[in-house]
Amino acid sequence: MKKNPQQTALALQSVCKDLERVIASLRPPYVNLYEQLEAALRPIRLHHQDLSRIASASEIMSARIGEVVKANDHLQKLADQATASTRMFHDLAGIHDSWLKSVKPLQEQIAQLQAVTKLSIASMVWRLTISERLFAGIDFGAIRRNITAHEPTIARLRESVSELTAANCRLVESIGTFADITRLPDFTLTGATREVFVTSHAVDVIQISDESGEQDASVNQLLTEVESETAICIRLLEALDPELTTPYIGARKALDGTNPDRVRHFLSSLRELWNHLLRHIAPDERVLAWIPRDRHDLLHKGRPTRKARVLYVCRKFNHAPLADFVDQDARALMALVEFFHRVHELNPNLTDEQVRALLLRTDSWLMYILQIWEASK
Repeated sequence: MKKNPQQTALALQSVCKDLERVIASLRPPYVNLYEQLEAALRPIRLHHQDLSRIASASEIMSARIGEVVKANDHLQKLADQATASTRMFHDLAGIHDSWLKSVKPLQEQIAQLQAVTKLSIASMVWRLTISERLFAGIDFGAIRRNITAHEPTIARLRESVSELTAANCRLVESIGTFADITRLPDFTLTGATREVFVTSHAVDVIQISDESGEQDASVNQLLTEVESETAICIRLLEALDPELTTPYIGARKALDGTNPDRVRHFLSSLRELWNHLLRHIAPDERVLAWIPRDRHDLLHKGRPTRKARVLYVCRKFNHAPLADFVDQDARALMALVEFFHRVHELNPNLTDEQVRALLLRTDSWLMYILQIWEASK
């Protein structure tokens, strides 16, 4: 008995679905992971493309946003390299089993490394895309109009933020190929993009405006992620030197208290911690012995500068863009602390959101510098 065309089509569709299920069951798990990542990245990339078009079309778009956009573009190209290099494994399906037996262990190891690396890149792309949006909404002109007495402080903050985003862009672009990512510790780029995000968030919340809206859901989600990620910083401090936890705990207790002068105590504790930590991981005698004789710019009155200490901490990586970024990152953090101190002098009623943003910025920096120091030992 002949089947009509409709029955034939239905039968063919059923066979095709069965084949798809069989093929899917034979595919390595990393293939499904890549497809999930591509689906997750798609809306992020669309939003990033919108900001890229605005940046290219606007003459007044700040340099700091342009640098973040450039870094994001480069990361997405690295992610595309990961996908392209993994496709070669799909071609192994027609190879004889005798060849597959020898290549399979290597295939699985490389595929797993690529999957983990691309997942990390996807996280970085997301963080930079949100940072782009936050930076786009920051108006230093409005801040200047509301804090007229401290233009130099505002200028230093604006300059430090711009230099941080530029240094991050140079660091990201120094990774020329997908394989280059694995030549530095796994936290290097993820930590750098986290630093850019927490900086953009901290500057965003200090804007003095009569219009206070609810925080974007994606920003809140990323803040929760970063808070969880940096929760170990106190353990890292304690492992380095238990005495270093004293100013850190003091800062947190001041923030959680009811003392009307709590913000000043909080900021003072952060400064004390920052100074003690850098001198602890880069002590004078070791840095002085390491500094080349012709590098007088790394000394001030016979003692190592902050930049000298940072370069010393990063010395074993032999990667100048990383040392440059860490130096600019420390500079941006201190400019932010100074700015908060000046704002507090004028307006003691800083919001909990503002001071907690600075605390998160500090936690992130502590974790990053301590990870670098640990990896360079």
